[in-house]
Amino acid sequence: MIIFVWLFNNILLYMEIGITGASGFIGNLLVKKHLKLGDKVHVLSRKNESNIKGVRFHSGNLLDIKSLDSFVENIDVLYHCAAEIKDESKMQSVNVEGTKNLISKSSGKIRHWVQLSSVGVYGPIYSGVVTEDYPYNPMNEYERTKLESDLLVLEASKNNIFTTSIIRPSNVFGSDMRNTSLFELIKSIDKGYYFFIGNKGASANYVTVDNVVEALYLAAINPNAINQIYNISSWCTIEDYIGIIAEQLKKPAPKLRIPIKPITFIAKITSIIPKNPLTLSRLNALTNRSVYSIKKIENELNYIPVKTIEQGIADIIKQYKTLN
Repeated sequence: MIIFVWLFNNILLYMEIGITGASGFIGNLLVKKHLKLGDKVHVLSRKNESNIKGVRFHSGNLLDIKSLDSFVENIDVLYHCAAEIKDESKMQSVNVEGTKNLISKSSGKIRHWVQLSSVGVYGPIYSGVVTEDYPYNPMNEYERTKLESDLLVLEASKNNIFTTSIIRPSNVFGSDMRNTSLFELIKSIDKGYYFFIGNKGASANYVTVDNVVEALYLAAINPNAINQIYNISSWCTIEDYIGIIAEQLKKPAPKLRIPIKPITFIAKITSIIPKNPLTLSRLNALTNRSVYSIKKIENELNYIPVKTIEQGIADIIKQYKTLN
C-alpha cells in the first residue's frame, strides 16, 4: 500500500519539486527534466530571473536561513545540488552550514530529500571495485565538507525529519560543463601531443550528466531508494576513452606510452609551478585502476544509462569545436 501511494503521488500526479544549485551544470538539466514532466519546480536563487519558463523562484540562499521558509513549503522532493566546488574558504559555510540550515527549515515540510554527493568522499582509490559500503577517506576540503553534508542528511533521515537518497557520481561530463580539464584533454589529442602513462588498462571513470540526472530522478520516484546511497559511473579503459575522442576528432589514436616512474619524478619536481598541468593528482587519475560499481542502482532502481559514453563525448566534441 505504501509503495502504491508513493508511485501514485510521484507518477500519476504532478510533483512539487525544490532544487538548490539549479543554475549549475547538473541542476539546470534537472530543472528542465521536471518541467518537461509537468511538475512544479521551485528554485532557490539570489536573483529572481531565468531563461527557463515556468520556474517558481524563491529569492535567497543557503546561508540566509530566513530566506528558506517559502522555498521548502509543501515540497514533495527536494534535490540538494548546491555546493561550493572552487573556493576552499567557503566550502565549510556553504556545503556544511548551508545544509544544516536547509535541514532545519525542511523539518515537517518536505517528504523526500535527494542529495547530490560525490565518489570523492571515499578518497583517492587507485585499484579495486568501489561499492557504496566502501570506507570514507576524504583527502581535501571539498571531499571532507561533502561527506559532512551527507552525514547530516543521513542523520536527519534517521530522526524521521524526511526520507533521503544520496547519489554519488564519478567524473561528470557534458557539453555545458564549466570544468575545462576535459577540454584540455581533448585539445592534447587534437594537437597530437597526448601520451599514455604506465601499463595498459587504466580506468576512465566518467559519467555523462544526462545519466546523473536520470539517477537523481530515479532516486526521487522509486520507493527502493528510500534512505539508500548509490554510486553512479560508467567505466571503460583509458585507451578506449581516448580512442573514442580521437575517432570523433578524426585524428589518429595516440600510441606513445611512457613508463610511470620518470613521469612521477618530473611531476614531483614541477609540482611547485603554478598551473602546472602535470600534477601528481592528475597522474594518479590517468593511471588508476579503480571501478565504481553501479550494480546497486541497477538492481534496486532499474537504472539504465540514457546516454552512452560515445554519445556524451560526441556532445562535448561539438562544444569543443565551437569554442575553438
